[in-house]
Amino acid sequence: MPIAHKSSITPEVSYILWKITETEDELLKHLNLNEEELDDLNAVKAPSRRLEWLGARTALKHLVNELGQFYIYKDEFGKPHLKETSIGISMSHAKGFGAAAINLSGEVGIDIETERAQIHRIAHKFLHVSEASWANGNIEQLTKVWAAKEALYKLHGRTQLTFAEQLIISDFSNGSEVKGQILENEIATDYQLASSFLDPIHICCAY
Repeated sequence: MPIAHKSSITPEVSYILWKITETEDELLKHLNLNEEELDDLNAVKAPSRRLEWLGARTALKHLVNELGQFYIYKDEFGKPHLKETSIGISMSHAKGFGAAAINLSGEVGIDIETERAQIHRIAHKFLHVSEASWANGNIEQLTKVWAAKEALYKLHGRTQLTFAEQLIISDFSNGSEVKGQILENEIATDYQLASSFLDPIHICCAY
């Protein structure tokens, strides 16, 4: 079973990183996709991206198997939910990996990223002024910040947020678990961020 990494961050929050070794048909055979999900999959044309899309849902299925149901729908903002439950879910995929997270008692967001040199060119678009002193120019830290902000964005899941102004991350050099903050309508809400690295994937889970 290609679970590359599984983490129970708290009794309520956990995630799985899935290394995709299966074919598309093998993944589809184990997923009971609904019509909406099949439409989403059919909109993905690149074979590698289709595999990653399926890999993320395979990871989620393994997290929620014990719940006895696996029906995903999207709300009006495009955020995924499990039908008939208040459990928070989130998914991500990159470079041959899929990932999923659940929170039994609230919202959750997960993102996975690989390090890319191009991130230096766009850092000014997503770095808050408070993050520049410790992250700017460092590809590892920039990737962690980007993954953290993507995870917060997915957790929020309702309206457009400006990454450089409304999503703020505390210094990752202080450890793998730090704070993230969403600023909206002059209200600041704090969240926990759990970051880890499994070569070549940076993982961040917001809850």
